[in-house]
Amino acid sequence: MRRGVRFGMSSIARGLVAASAALVLASCGDDEPTPPGGGPDGNGEGELFMVHSAVETNGSRMNYFTLVDSLGEARTLDYAKSLELPGRPRLYAAQGVGFFAIGSGESPTITRYEVKDGALVAGASVSFQAQGVRSLGAQAVLFVSATKAYYKDTAQAQIIVWNPQEMVIEKTLPLPAELVKQGYVTGMSQWASRDGEAFFSVGWSSTTYDAVLPGTVLVRIDTATDALTWTQDDRCRDLTKTLRQGDTLYFFSGVINGLGYAVKGTHEAGQQDCFLRISSGKKAFDSDFVGTVSKALDDKHVGFVITVSEDGTAWLQVADKTITPTAPGTTYSEWYSKGWSWWKVPFASLTTAATRVQGDPGAYSSFTLTSGSNFFVSQSSSDYSTSTLMDLSTGAPKPTVSFPGFVLDVSRIR
Repeated sequence: MRRGVRFGMSSIARGLVAASAALVLASCGDDEPTPPGGGPDGNGEGELFMVHSAVETNGSRMNYFTLVDSLGEARTLDYAKSLELPGRPRLYAAQGVGFFAIGSGESPTITRYEVKDGALVAGASVSFQAQGVRSLGAQAVLFVSATKAYYKDTAQAQIIVWNPQEMVIEKTLPLPAELVKQGYVTGMSQWASRDGEAFFSVGWSSTTYDAVLPGTVLVRIDTATDALTWTQDDRCRDLTKTLRQGDTLYFFSGVINGLGYAVKGTHEAGQQDCFLRISSGKKAFDSDFVGTVSKALDDKHVGFVITVSEDGTAWLQVADKTITPTAPGTTYSEWYSKGWSWWKVPFASLTTAATRVQGDPGAYSSFTLTSGSNFFVSQSSSDYSTSTLMDLSTGAPKPTVSFPGFVLDVSRIR
């Protein structure tokens, strides 16, 4: 029996959703967990954010989409006032588009939303079912403009081009069939884009998410013509997080690569953390550059870059191997469960010793968000029963918004 959508009794819950969209988020690691100062914004209205969080119990996930007028104030979210959706729905947003969209957790359907008179109002929908999509991916959408968006479909090795204003599909762009490898899970990085072009990398993990194959394929799209090109690179793997600095793009290896490296220690399962760069004007990874943060950490720690803040600080998620399970046979849920903390190091000098951010080690969480002069990360308890957004802008971590479960996305919608 299909589960219905339940709303609390507030004015937020009596509508359905929306937004005048937003500052994009980084998520809690592309769906990884499985085991804010308000004020005038220049338009006579205060800030407004959408928080997408989730609670998982025995493999069953319930998601909550909650409007928050400030990320800078200490508070606990009241899920009675949230839009509640089962499964794995997705929040898709981009700055300047004028709305956000939610992908259904039970079908490959995306619905656009707007905020009107303080209520969440659902608009038109588009389904990708006819294109063979069975479920929607985290961070799979890139909004090129108000009338053009891309959806990257890992299972079908294709890009779906759709119009988010009219909510219609315009065409599909097939990717090389060999990007889908039998017996492995195909993964695609976050989008990275700059004027006239968009990129993502492709990698492959074991079906148990405890090893990743060597190498990656970088896909480039000319956003004016939709022409596709791709290049193979064997230096890094599991490139998941991306970063744009000016017109330079970076791709950083992720948590599954770290698991393979820490537990199995073989080149077939993982490698030391690794990142690649696309310089301004280039269409492929720079052949003379490979980065790593391994020299900023000692032998007891395994870490990788999650993002770089505007002040040039690289923020790392780091596992303490004296706490985080690394014995042979460690599963990915065990790997995520404990011993993780945030560390920082100047991005320009990754041989400098990294320093740990104050706070008790907990579960893995790769969420970060920049809002104005504030920089937030998420800290989660070992069982993901609770999470808190921490403002790291003023030196000592400042706890702000707390909630049951873990954070997936946050977007500024006003």
